[in-house]
Amino acid sequence: MINPAEAPGLAPWRGMLLYLGIGVGWVFAGDAVLAHWVSDPEWLTRIQTWKGWAFVLVTSALAWWLLRRVGHAERLRQAVARELSQIVRYAPAGVARLALDGQILWANDRMGELLGMPVSRLLTLRVRDVSPLHDLDETRVQLSRLVAGEIDDYVSQRECLRHDGKTVPVLCTVTMVPAAEGKPVHLICLLQDLHEITVARAALEQSEARQRLAATVVDNTMEGVVVTDAQSRILSANAAVTRLLGYTEAELLGKTPRIFKSGRHDKGFYDAMWGTVLHTGHWQGEIWNRRKNGEVFPEHMSLSVVRDPAGDITHYVCMFTDISEEKAQQRQLEYMAHNDALTGLCNRTWFGHQLELAVQEASSSGEHIAVLLLNLDRFKDVNDSYGHATGDEVLKHIARQVLSALRPGDVLGRLAGDELAVVARNLRHSDGAAAVARHLITAVAQPWHSPDGFEVVAGVSVGICMYPEHAATADLLLQGAHAAVYGAKARGRGAWCFFHEAMTQAARERLALESRLRLALAQGHLQMYYQPQVDIASGRIVGAEALVRWNDPVEGLISPARFIPVAETSGVIGPLGEWVVHEVCRQGQQWRAAGLPDLTLAVNVSPRQFHLTDLAGCAAAALAESGFPAELLELEITESALAERTDEARLVLMRLQALGLRIAVDDFGTGYSSLAQLKRFPIDVLKIDQGFIRDIPQSEDDMAISAAIIAMGHSMGMSVLAEGVETEGQLAFLRARGCDTYQGYLCSRPVPADDFAALLGARAAAA
Repeated sequence: MINPAEAPGLAPWRGMLLYLGIGVGWVFAGDAVLAHWVSDPEWLTRIQTWKGWAFVLVTSALAWWLLRRVGHAERLRQAVARELSQIVRYAPAGVARLALDGQILWANDRMGELLGMPVSRLLTLRVRDVSPLHDLDETRVQLSRLVAGEIDDYVSQRECLRHDGKTVPVLCTVTMVPAAEGKPVHLICLLQDLHEITVARAALEQSEARQRLAATVVDNTMEGVVVTDAQSRILSANAAVTRLLGYTEAELLGKTPRIFKSGRHDKGFYDAMWGTVLHTGHWQGEIWNRRKNGEVFPEHMSLSVVRDPAGDITHYVCMFTDISEEKAQQRQLEYMAHNDALTGLCNRTWFGHQLELAVQEASSSGEHIAVLLLNLDRFKDVNDSYGHATGDEVLKHIARQVLSALRPGDVLGRLAGDELAVVARNLRHSDGAAAVARHLITAVAQPWHSPDGFEVVAGVSVGICMYPEHAATADLLLQGAHAAVYGAKARGRGAWCFFHEAMTQAARERLALESRLRLALAQGHLQMYYQPQVDIASGRIVGAEALVRWNDPVEGLISPARFIPVAETSGVIGPLGEWVVHEVCRQGQQWRAAGLPDLTLAVNVSPRQFHLTDLAGCAAAALAESGFPAELLELEITESALAERTDEARLVLMRLQALGLRIAVDDFGTGYSSLAQLKRFPIDVLKIDQGFIRDIPQSEDDMAISAAIIAMGHSMGMSVLAEGVETEGQLAFLRARGCDTYQGYLCSRPVPADDFAALLGARAAAA
């Protein structure tokens, strides 16, 4: 490219002066020299002629040289102008000539492309039309400095408005061109598109931010991260490595991860690991490593390869987490899956598995084995008397005692709260099993001594079922041992009993009866009978005790003595008791609607129903559903139920009292409650058990007890009802002692609802 500064040139006025000076000097200086040196006029004239032609030749040559010089300069100027025009026209930046008022006088094509409009359109606009001046004051200051010659140019970053409404970031450079050759002062504006630069800068900033974030994540992650070079020399380690391994990063730099080796893995393990890494680029799994303090621990590790574009390995990245706690939890879960949490013995599931294995081995070896079920006698009394914490300590003591009494190879497990089971192996006959049972009973009888100095002695009943004599499978062996426990308990505390077939038959009958009872409840085969309760002073029926009966379509009436115990032990007592409360409330309201006098209807509540179901919720629902008045519903709770878990019992009774119900204590005098306990409960009625009434007036003791109960009840603000009154003599005694009401065969047996309503009608007619 031609540099205009290097182009030759001569100002016109300088050329004229040069020519004039040379001419004057030639004429005057030459004439003076010739006059001095030439005296011959002829030669003087001839020389002056030659001098004139020489001047013409010299000046002609000079003119030729000057004209050529000027032509060359003009061509050079034109070339420079063309080159500048091409540069401006095709420059990657937008170029425009502006008037001082901002009018666009000329613009190159790039300027049009940059602003999204033809150049012809640009020439009709001002700068502010394409680039709003948000910093107008600053722009005016810079422009005035430019015009004043204080600065050569000024640069600013701004946004231009394209014809399509979009904006484009640009770098604007403005210079001033002075007035020349009739052209006024104007501005040259150069716009450089910053869009790509802005995008690149944003990408760079974002990349630097993805790197800072990555570094922050690595530094703060819970996983240890170690980066090595291709030779496995450690280049970096994050903070988690220090926390997990105990090394600082400075201690690890330059070393290899071999310093973490635990010694638990052989060469084959590491060869396989590195083979996978090199083949697939990645390996993950569990590995044992060693901390700085020497502690060996398990970790889950992920090892990855980093390669360059050529595929060569440049780095290895290792990430690992300490799974010691996870392993400990896994061991704990496995322990809990197999062991009882309190005693550490085999739990029911694992004991069953061990029994299955023993049966399988016995079937192939021909050995005899026995399952001994140990049911602790009245262990509930220990919990109730000393609390569950003491009960747990006693149970752990018993487990230790039994475990110490076992022979090698025997298996001990805890099946339930107060049930332990033993698999006795390698027995020759049943006498060996009996000997084991006696040995275990003796071991259990060893007292537990509390830190406070008192001791607790527990008894145990043992049921024994033999393989192969009594049963051939693990399930049948356990079932047989369970059945044999009932036989042992029937013999008294500290007894043992072998299984026999009659026990299975009794158990099957109980299961069948339970199934039939559930069906009877669903199909409506249960019905309520009512036994009148009579006011002793007036002889008027004032209430009735509701008693459930089972009228089986095939067998007929089934005694409550048969099905109530089954209901108690099977869990049917809950839905059965709920049905009874709803049915009694429905029947009572039906009688009231029929115009019969208001009667108190008493419902028996079993101890299991009282403690294990929402009795208050059930009663509230039944009263709301039927509309039967709460003050006419009486719930009879046995004295033994109140003596058991007295604090819980009191809370239940308080809820029932809040509903407005009456509370009666049934079978009073047969339980173990104290007067101190009794007065804490909101009780309305004491019912004297029929066992104290039966022998009146023959038994002085029964009369004394009954009289004491009546007097005590009245002194505590309760009414007293006598059960099982069958003779006029018994009634006369009760009347003389001030007893309030009675029920019994003297008035009526329990009868169905219709018969009871007829009895009421007959009594009313007789009155």
